[in-house]
Amino acid sequence: MGSKPFIQKIGWQVVLIGITSLTTAFLWFGPNRPLIFFPLLLLIFLLIRLFRFLQRTNQDIALFFEGLMNEDSSINLELKTAPPGYAYLSKSLLRLSKAVRDERVQNRFQQQFYEELISHSTSGLLAYDEIGQVKLVNPPVLGFLGLHHLSSMKTIENRFPAFYQSINNLQPGKTIVYKFSSEGDTIPLQIRSSLFNFGEKRYRLLAFQNIKTELDEKEVEAWQNLFRILSHEIMNSIAPITSLAQSITKSLPDESEETLSSEKVDFNRIRRIATTIEGQSNLMMSFVEKYRKLYKIPEPDIKPINVADWLSRFRILYHQEMIQKGIRFDVIQSEVDHFYADDNLISQVIVNLLKNAQQALTASGNGIIRLSVTNTDEHILIAVEDNGPGIPEKYANQIFMPFFTTNPGGNGIGLAISRQIVLRHGGTITFSSVPEKGTKFSILL
Repeated sequence: MGSKPFIQKIGWQVVLIGITSLTTAFLWFGPNRPLIFFPLLLLIFLLIRLFRFLQRTNQDIALFFEGLMNEDSSINLELKTAPPGYAYLSKSLLRLSKAVRDERVQNRFQQQFYEELISHSTSGLLAYDEIGQVKLVNPPVLGFLGLHHLSSMKTIENRFPAFYQSINNLQPGKTIVYKFSSEGDTIPLQIRSSLFNFGEKRYRLLAFQNIKTELDEKEVEAWQNLFRILSHEIMNSIAPITSLAQSITKSLPDESEETLSSEKVDFNRIRRIATTIEGQSNLMMSFVEKYRKLYKIPEPDIKPINVADWLSRFRILYHQEMIQKGIRFDVIQSEVDHFYADDNLISQVIVNLLKNAQQALTASGNGIIRLSVTNTDEHILIAVEDNGPGIPEKYANQIFMPFFTTNPGGNGIGLAISRQIVLRHGGTITFSSVPEKGTKFSILL
């Protein structure tokens, strides 16, 4: 057994103490009492030695465990200085020390792994205790809050009181959808709350999911289904009317035959009516055909696009036109070499946004339009911004709605198509607008 040397050392010392004690007692009660001095000194020496051995053992073990608690790896039990019988205990404690250090290394690795995992999560996570001290917050939460650091829920309570009340009153296990507004931008957040105990403290964990893309996709799908049904029904109804109007026109006698007819019929009036019906039917069919584009967006052919060449095309295409309209056109490129998209489709989106920006600046004498491509959080951000009058807040929820337009000459499908194109690329398109300061459309790919 490994502890045998240690037990033997203690045992031998106890035996020697016992023998010395008996010898001392024998001499005390015997005729040789003067000789008691020698065994008595030996007894005292043995007791002091045993006491020091046990005291040293306790001190070293206490120091060793103190080092473990304070994560001080420099405190060790040296085998070279260990007394006889002490070596096995030293080896056992050294193995314990190594096991604890390995466990700590593993725990640190797992902690770093989970911290990295949480920081890269697209879902926002926020945990705080009963007094509002933040224990965990990841970049998505800081991003939509517009903060660089968050240590207390008091910050949210002071800056976003309505939002704070909503999340603080959310029952555990329940889910709500909250439209968070900040700096002119609205983000639909799905929020779920849960409670858990960690140590002696109780924490609330909030999970935030930006569902704008999901809502946009569902809305687009609903519009597409509506357009598909309406187009089918309208085309089926108009086609016979057009055909009938053409048949009426063809069946009427020509002008030379009209004079020979004995019946007093106003053929010219009938001919005009039939032509009008046919013309209106053709206009309706053209209208329906135009809006079929809303649900016939082709699947993107994703290829790398050279940013410098791509921006140069827009600079050349709009340079002269902007000068004639008194608008300064700035094209800005960051350190992005290329991005992946369907060149034709994504260029169509930019053309729509630039046209809208131009129309917003028609009454301005110092208009500025800026087109930029930047890299942010491992995403490509394409932005078109102007310093026009901005978009009224009452129209904010209708901007991407098909057929909605504030331009008298517009048809209301440009932004709707643009949003569908961006969604087909797996991206998002948003806008922020400040009255009398301008509007910025942002495409995140």
